[in-house]
Amino acid sequence: MKPVKIFVPANRLAKIVQGNEGIAFEALVADCEKRLLLMKDELQAYVREQIREIVSIHAQGEDLMFARCKELGLAAMNIADVAGIAKLAEVGEAAHGIRAMIDSLVCKGVWHTDALELHITSLVLLSSEPAPSQEEIGRVLGRLRKMRAAIGVVE
Repeated sequence: MKPVKIFVPANRLAKIVQGNEGIAFEALVADCEKRLLLMKDELQAYVREQIREIVSIHAQGEDLMFARCKELGLAAMNIADVAGIAKLAEVGEAAHGIRAMIDSLVCKGVWHTDALELHITSLVLLSSEPAPSQEEIGRVLGRLRKMRAAIGVVE
């Protein structure tokens, strides 16, 4: 048997990121994180706007919520995409759960109104001022995860 040869192609992206000035990747990441921190207030406002959109769709009742599920999922994905950067990781996790439930509907035809409503209520709770304690946040997120698993929502 011939010995196995492992081929590792050159990392073209590393060369591009490194650039001609020799700026280290870590320095670029640190600079990016500083700039994102400056945008924290704007990102938090965007998250609140998306939460209002979700609540607005939810307020229209189950039939319209079902009909507008893709809009609901998009708003949840928008929150999940930026919540961590906006220092709202727990809100992002709840929004991710909403998105997973919408994906479950689209892919498998699974629709659980009560579970979705609980996620939306939790999203509002987790984004409220003053924020719940870390213990309460952990309990809420843990129960949402268990519920999604119990109803067959794949993350």
